[in-house]
Amino acid sequence: MSAARSYRIGQIVPSSNTTMETEVPALRAREALHPERFTFHSSRMRMKHVTKDELASMDKDSDRCALELSDARVDVLGYACLVAIMAMGLGYHRQSEKRLHQLTVDNAGPAPVVTSAGALVDGLHTIGAKKVSILTPYMKP
Repeated sequence: MSAARSYRIGQIVPSSNTTMETEVPALRAREALHPERFTFHSSRMRMKHVTKDELASMDKDSDRCALELSDARVDVLGYACLVAIMAMGLGYHRQSEKRLHQLTVDNAGPAPVVTSAGALVDGLHTIGAKKVSILTPYMKP
């Protein structure tokens, strides 16, 4: 039997988020079926209120998070705030992913970056979606 491959998963999350450290570690179920092992590492961006200014401020803080996680030599970074990325405008997920990846490269801990917004867009393209309806728990303000 081959040795188990270990993966370090980095997560950039809003400070108020309690979902990612609960749901993403469910990957450990793969350990029973495959020679894989996972560890999960998080860095938080401060956010208390969902406002355009606070989302933009939080997004700037993602740079610090990427650097911290690249110190841990993670294999991949997930930026887990769909709203922060989407609020920055059309296609911003690509800019964010490129910028954060470059920060990890410059810190000698290169890690690919995926944003939840980018994953959503890629998934919609993959299934050939032409129209999308979205239901969210957010109020208009």
